[in-house]
Amino acid sequence: MDCSYEILPSQHHCTIKTSTVSWYGPLHLAHTKLERDYGTLPDAFEIVEKGLKELPRYGPLYFQAFCLLEKEDLSRDAYDLPRTTKMIARADNSISRELLWKVHLEAAQIQERATKQRVQKHPTLQLNKCLGATRKSYSKALVLCPPNLCWKIWLASGRTEISCGNIAEARVLFLRAYESVSEKGRSTVLLECARLEELCQDLQLARAILTKARLEFGKSDWKVWLAIVNLESRCGQTSRAIKFAENSLKIHFGTGSLRQVHSQTNRLSISCFHVF
Repeated sequence: MDCSYEILPSQHHCTIKTSTVSWYGPLHLAHTKLERDYGTLPDAFEIVEKGLKELPRYGPLYFQAFCLLEKEDLSRDAYDLPRTTKMIARADNSISRELLWKVHLEAAQIQERATKQRVQKHPTLQLNKCLGATRKSYSKALVLCPPNLCWKIWLASGRTEISCGNIAEARVLFLRAYESVSEKGRSTVLLECARLEELCQDLQLARAILTKARLEFGKSDWKVWLAIVNLESRCGQTSRAIKFAENSLKIHFGTGSLRQVHSQTNRLSISCFHVF
């Protein structure tokens, strides 16, 4: 079977000819992204629709459609997201069952972004009171999510509560995430908890959480070290930041982000020395 494809020149951009491999979802997805980046949103959405006509249960095309329709709805200040919501409902009835929870998680985050833009444009509205649809979508995602992945939804919903000032609720949600997460994802949850406590200006607790993360996951997760260095830098503790950066490179010597933050903290230390 011929699995080749062609890239055909058009007036403004390239078009991928998918007719010979219409059964191959990733090619429809690549074509959509090409049109999104170098063409127009309506043309990109037309390609999505052609792909879904051939593969009505192919999840990545639905998520690409959500992205395109969200941009279109918000460009018209349609904060109720009429076209996006219609596509979400369509995915809910068509997509593979194992991906349904991701549909509602994505829906929650789309609705949150739209609500924030709406509140920004209408300052008399209160963000906390306008997030009902977002919270409802998180609830649907939790019902449909496999137990080993529920922590991702608890974590995302906790971030949402932080954005509208519900710190106590966010702590509860992060705790649920920590209790349900596997060993592999636990460092991610701890980093979120540390950020929350830093936001609340409880630096002692933030450092304690990061110390726990470093002792348990410092050898496997370089992001733990990055979070520690960044915290100390933001607190003005440059010497501590440099020390942690140097120690991190002894374990994760090939990690570019750690090398970069090490260089930045050293430059900051030199600058402070010259100032004094």
